[in-house]
Amino acid sequence: MNAEELDAILQVMENPVRRRIIKRLSQEPCYALQLSKELGLGQPLVAKHLGVMQEAGMVTSSAETSPSGANRKVYSLARSVSITVDVAPHLFIERGIAFENTPARSLASKEAATLGRMVREAMEKPDEERLSLLSDILDGIDRRMGEVERERVELLDVRDRAMREAAKIARRVDELDKKRVLFHILDEHDTEVESISESLNLRELTVRAILEELERDYFG
Repeated sequence: MNAEELDAILQVMENPVRRRIIKRLSQEPCYALQLSKELGLGQPLVAKHLGVMQEAGMVTSSAETSPSGANRKVYSLARSVSITVDVAPHLFIERGIAFENTPARSLASKEAATLGRMVREAMEKPDEERLSLLSDILDGIDRRMGEVERERVELLDVRDRAMREAAKIARRVDELDKKRVLFHILDEHDTEVESISESLNLRELTVRAILEELERDYFG
């Protein structure tokens, strides 16, 4: 996911009303009046937020005939994404990952591949048996995700401490542009002249000279 897509999704997600709408749409498609009644919100407000979300590509709509015979718009989520933002005194990581329609062959984790196979097998069962199996699979997935998240938090803490020590050295650099490039390298693990130049708005010639100095002084 590129920076522009991430910014658009974050702008949608920052609003608590839109997050409530997204949570409801994650369960099933809904129409505006239904969302208004269930969430206790005015229909014009719901319609306004749905418009913002649709413009950002977060939801999509289609026409459906209502019991009264008139057409109405039914809204559903259009994206499957994971957004993480980690902030600490020596840490800032923002990441957006789209995972809709991930091919099974791309699953790096054997456990994820096994769970995916269990879902496919459950889909072959009768409804009354399928729901129980899927509930057990969801419970196992959520427990495993909790374990992964706890490990991730521990790693973030270690990273923050490592960056704190690296920052002590970086702050001793007197030249501002050189310090900016050094922090960029530490944060992004990026030593490409073109990308650093674009990210920090520095001339490529300047970046190249700074990289040569840093390699001589610190990374040689």
